[in-house]
Amino acid sequence: MSDKHNKRAPLPQRHLLASAVSLALLSGFAVAQDSVELDDVTVQGQQDSGYKVDKASSPKQTAALLDTPQTVNVIPETLFRQQNARTLIDVLKNTPGISFEAGENGFASGTNNFSLRGFNTSGSIFVDGARDNGSYTRDVFNVEQVEVFKGPAADNGRGGAGGYVNQVTKTPTLESFIAGGASFGFDQYDSEPRRRATLDTNQVINDSTALRLNLLVEDSGVAGREHAEKNSWGIAPSLAFGLGTDTRAIVAYEHVEMNDRPDLGVAGVTLRDKLKGANTPFDPSVWSADRDKYFGLKSDFDDTTSDALMFRLEHDLSAGVTLSNQTRLARVDRQARYTHVLDDDANPNAALVNVQRQQYDRVNTSLSNLTNLSSQFNTGGLRHNLSAGLELSREKSESLGFASQTLPDLVNVFDPDWERSAPAALPARDRTKVDVDTVALYAYDTIEINPQWQVTGGLRLEQYQASISNKRLAGGAAPGDDFDDTELSLGGKLGVVYKPLPNGSVYAAYGVSTQPPGSYLSNADISRSDQGLPALIKGADPVRAHNYEIGTKWDFFDKRLSTTVALFYTEKKKVAITGLDVGQTGTATLKGYGEQVVKGLELGASGKITNNWDIFAGIVFLDSERKHSAYLDDVRRRANSGDYGSELRTDGDELAFTPKVSGNLWTTYRLPVGLTLGLGAQHVGSSYLGRPDDVERIVANGRYGRVPSYTTFAAMASYEVSANLDVRLNVDNLTNEEYVSSANWQGRRALLGDPRTFTLSTNFHF
Repeated sequence: MSDKHNKRAPLPQRHLLASAVSLALLSGFAVAQDSVELDDVTVQGQQDSGYKVDKASSPKQTAALLDTPQTVNVIPETLFRQQNARTLIDVLKNTPGISFEAGENGFASGTNNFSLRGFNTSGSIFVDGARDNGSYTRDVFNVEQVEVFKGPAADNGRGGAGGYVNQVTKTPTLESFIAGGASFGFDQYDSEPRRRATLDTNQVINDSTALRLNLLVEDSGVAGREHAEKNSWGIAPSLAFGLGTDTRAIVAYEHVEMNDRPDLGVAGVTLRDKLKGANTPFDPSVWSADRDKYFGLKSDFDDTTSDALMFRLEHDLSAGVTLSNQTRLARVDRQARYTHVLDDDANPNAALVNVQRQQYDRVNTSLSNLTNLSSQFNTGGLRHNLSAGLELSREKSESLGFASQTLPDLVNVFDPDWERSAPAALPARDRTKVDVDTVALYAYDTIEINPQWQVTGGLRLEQYQASISNKRLAGGAAPGDDFDDTELSLGGKLGVVYKPLPNGSVYAAYGVSTQPPGSYLSNADISRSDQGLPALIKGADPVRAHNYEIGTKWDFFDKRLSTTVALFYTEKKKVAITGLDVGQTGTATLKGYGEQVVKGLELGASGKITNNWDIFAGIVFLDSERKHSAYLDDVRRRANSGDYGSELRTDGDELAFTPKVSGNLWTTYRLPVGLTLGLGAQHVGSSYLGRPDDVERIVANGRYGRVPSYTTFAAMASYEVSANLDVRLNVDNLTNEEYVSSANWQGRRALLGDPRTFTLSTNFHF
């Protein structure tokens, strides 16, 4: 990170793309000449095993998913590869209950801000069980599966009420293979085509040693958007020793560079009929503005360099007893400058809008060491599957804060010239440093009382210390400076499972997690000079989240199809609320605490209905609510009256960006002639605009309107040219639905979902 951004030279994307494809083909021919025969599971990303996953990757999960008393969605690579998903956000669209909001101040580019079941989960992303900090785009070229744990969970420490996401990276196996592919995507708008190539090769060196290499190169535009770009390359080598023996070691490294021209969406005024009731002028004359018009500048950029080094050692002490230790060091450096629509209602001519420039400069580093002992043993007539461990972590964030810069010239929504002149960017104003140290002890156990009854539970004791320094570069302290907090928290879970039959379970469970102040190293607004962290209120108690869940899980069709049904009730307690009393002036201060509640029903299915018919589907029905006193509404309204408008109470309001219903479906059928057909659908219900659950301000429902509901469809056709080569066509958004995928809190700008797009791809496997 530097006070003055030195923009990296553009990547030689086309040369990298050609090199990657050439390397992939040459490697493939080499493996073919060695006559290595592989089954479909290894080579094609688990084609024959379908989408059903029986066990989560973490040793802390002491029961199979069928017997885990919690809603867990595991999305395998098989599925998201068929969909041409490239980022974590693309993959997460396969889980119901996820929603997006465009965010502010550097977190607005793309949809990196996301919530699960109404609660922001951007700060609860893990890689191989280690927390991954930073607000940046995460590519999945080196990901084996994505695990989504719903509801408050203290498995990995502090976290929000929605749950957490764990990415499982690819590591070596004892089967040699080489696989990869290239894709080309396009649409009917003036966006640049999307070109991408990946390579995944695993080579066995000897009976217990293997080397794996994953490569990525991408040279793409953004579907339906002019001038926006997504350019990246990555390399991820890993080496494993002792595979198949009592002592195993894995060392892995991942390096990814992204050089994008960011897209922050379109003016809300052009979507007045698609942001219902939003606070924008009602002027149909601007609704005909082209959806692909780009409001940014040619000089805008969003550059990210991420590096991660991981070393894992495992040793089987005896049958059923394994000791493991994992160290992960990660660094994410993101620098960006982007231009977006500021407002739509300040000018009598709705076709002319203000634009604003913002900048982002931040480096996150994380060092973690995770030690775990897993043991299976009997005590009396009870069978135990115990997991206990010690975790140490040190997380740091260094960021530069910039004042927002409103550009002098209005922009026409019909012709926002991306080469228009603009004044020099403002220099950095603040420097913020955040340090978080954590020490944790945990123990989880599944106790099998008899074949019908199990108890799963455990506790995590965590010592957490955070410090924040926020200084003006010109001298002096900035808001949020000299924050220091130490917390000792206890979280955990307890669930009782009844198995009427071996292929089914019925459960009741309770879980609790803690989120202390200052723990938002990935959530929104950390770079703001006037608010070092979202809702960072000195003296506030830690937020506590409680989850109550009852459900049932059943495997059908010879255990090839997994189905789940769950009723849940989540309470987020100790939500700090600030405000101004009568006669009080200046900065709002802590006045009390409220609650946020989400309850609902979730259903899911994954796996095979027949040998040739696969399905992955889910739907969730949510009801969210804020709970607080009339006094707290009064002081909050006095602090920010514009957030309330004519409303006096927000007690009972729904959480913003929390649809009442959302669902997803992906299903494929394999025909005897080598042709596989696929169909997908996604539905997201409408939700209120407003401030999300984890910020200080509260916006009354309806003050700025709603994000409308939408339903999209997708289709896929894949043909096996030979045993080692297939070609695929994906058509996304079949009906070319124009919809808002996310918006900022008052709807003055919005990100549009992709239009109808076509992607041709070829995949090889030897």
